[in-house]
Amino acid sequence: MSERDCGEGELPRLVVLLQEDSPELMELVNAARGLCQVIWLIDASSKIAELAPLMRRLGAVVPALGESPAAAAAALAPLQPHGIVTFSDRGMDHVAAIAERLGLRFNSAQTALNLRDKFAQRQALRAGGVWTPPVLALSSGDDRETLAAVAGRAPYPAILKPRRAAGSRHAFKVASERELLAHLEELASDPAEELLLEGYLSDGPPPRGGFEAGYVSVESLTFDGASRHLATNGRLPMVYPLRETGAFIPSTLAGEELTAVLDLATRALRAIGLSWGFSHTEIKLTAEGPAVIEVNGRIGGGVPGMMELVAGVDLVKAAMELALGIDPGLPALPPTEGVAYYITLQPPTDARRILAIDGVDEVRALPGVERMTLKQQLGAELDPANGTTNMILSVLGLAPDHRGFRVMSERVSHDVQVEYEYATGDD
Repeated sequence: MSERDCGEGELPRLVVLLQEDSPELMELVNAARGLCQVIWLIDASSKIAELAPLMRRLGAVVPALGESPAAAAAALAPLQPHGIVTFSDRGMDHVAAIAERLGLRFNSAQTALNLRDKFAQRQALRAGGVWTPPVLALSSGDDRETLAAVAGRAPYPAILKPRRAAGSRHAFKVASERELLAHLEELASDPAEELLLEGYLSDGPPPRGGFEAGYVSVESLTFDGASRHLATNGRLPMVYPLRETGAFIPSTLAGEELTAVLDLATRALRAIGLSWGFSHTEIKLTAEGPAVIEVNGRIGGGVPGMMELVAGVDLVKAAMELALGIDPGLPALPPTEGVAYYITLQPPTDARRILAIDGVDEVRALPGVERMTLKQQLGAELDPANGTTNMILSVLGLAPDHRGFRVMSERVSHDVQVEYEYATGDD
C-alpha cells in the first residue's frame, strides 16, 4: 500500500494506463476531475503515443509501459503516485509487477496471472471449489505429432481459444479431431501462441426473454477483498465463430436463477484471489446450472455507458476511486430504470474490406440512441481472426423495457447496410 501524503489542497496522483482498448481519453479526464491528478502510462511504440502532446496538457506522461516492470516503476517513482489503474486485460500481470515495486494497491502477482492466463484461471477455479470443464493446454507452434496427440484426447465438442487474448480473437468451437487440427493448421502461420482447449459448456433451456443468448456476465467491484455485484449483463446471440453482437442491462434473470448466478460469481472471484478493482465474470446457463466461462479483471466492454444510462453510475470514476483506496459506496444491484444496451454490428467472416456503409444517420436519429460509433472506416481491411473487435459499429442507448430493446436490436441490423469486398477462393 502507498502511504504517501498529499500536500494541503493537493489531489492524489493516479497512474492511468492508456491503451487502445481503454475508455476514451476525455472520458478518463472527466472521471478524474476533482478526484486525482493523472499520470498517463503509455507504450511509446503504440498508436496511443500519437496522443502524447494532448495528454501532456492533461497530466504527466510516462512512455514506459512497454519496458520491464523495474524500468517502468523507476520512471514512475519520481512522480510519487498514490495508485494505479488499468481498464484492459492486456498486461495485467505486468501492471501487478509495476504496482508491487511502487508499493501501490493492486491484485497480487498470482491473482493477476489468474486473470490474464485462462489456463491458470481454470486451475485456480478448481482449487477454489468452482467446477470447470475438462481443459488442455497446447501451443500453435507444437509439432504435428504433439498436436495430433492432444486432438486425440480432446473433450469434443470443445472450445479452442488463446490463453492470453480477449474479444474472441482466434476462438473457435470445434466438434471433431479433424476440425481442431484444421484450425490449428490455420493458426500455425501466425507466431506461435499458447492455446486452451476445453470442453464445451452444455446449452441450457431457452432463455426467459426468448431473444437473448444463454449466457450473462456479472459486473462486480471488489474493495479490500469484499465483492459487490452491480449488474447482470444480458447478451444477444453470438455469430460465427464466437463473436459478440450486443449486451443489455439489466439481464432477464430473476428469482433463484439470478441468486445462483450471483453466488457463482462471488465464489469465482474468491477462488482466483481478487482483492481490488472491477471484474467482468461471464457465466453460461447450462443444462446443469450456471457455469463460469471466464473471469476478466476489468470493467466489461460497453458497461460504463450502459450503467451511466440505466443507473446513473460512473464506473470509470469508481475504478479510479478503488485504485486510490476509496470505497465508491456503490450498492449491490443499484436500482435501474429502463434497459440500457450496447449493440455491435459484426461483418461476415469472409468480408475483407468495407466498400460502403449506409443507414448510419437513420440509426443515430432513433429514439433512445445515446451514441453511435463507427469502429471501421471506408476502405478498412478486415481480418476475421480479430474476433469481436472486428465490429463495424456500436450503438449505445436506452430502451423502456426488454421488448423495446429487442426491437432496437432488430432495427440496427436491418437499417445499417454495409457493402463488402469478399475473400476470393485463394484466401
